[in-house]
Amino acid sequence: MSGIFTNGQTLVVTTTGPGKLNLLSYQSNGGIGNVVGSISTSKTGETRFLISHSYTYERFAFYWDGAGEAVYGIGASLLRQPVGKSWSNASLASWGSPTITTADVSVQVKTAVNRDNQITAFIIPDLI
Repeated sequence: MSGIFTNGQTLVVTTTGPGKLNLLSYQSNGGIGNVVGSISTSKTGETRFLISHSYTYERFAFYWDGAGEAVYGIGASLLRQPVGKSWSNASLASWGSPTITTADVSVQVKTAVNRDNQITAFIIPDLI
């Protein structure tokens, strides 16, 4: 299996209810500082988020801050797994890895610059 961020693959987080998806991009291969931010949804139903990447970073940690369920899926796989619920128990996508792991990234968040609504995560429109 190829890495998560390769041609034809995608990382989608599906949530239920209002809340926000938080994303930390860290471990820059170009000496750039960590970036953290969130994207909110007020929908009572399902929202799908696409988590993209930046070639500058090698680690992408994310968690769901909402009352409803949040799961992620990779590419065409039917497997869905729960998303982390805090920075100390975040879901982690590492560059080149085909799987998501769990990690405590609270130390990396402390040095990150906030970029709410400017991170590499996007809400997928309902019609797609």
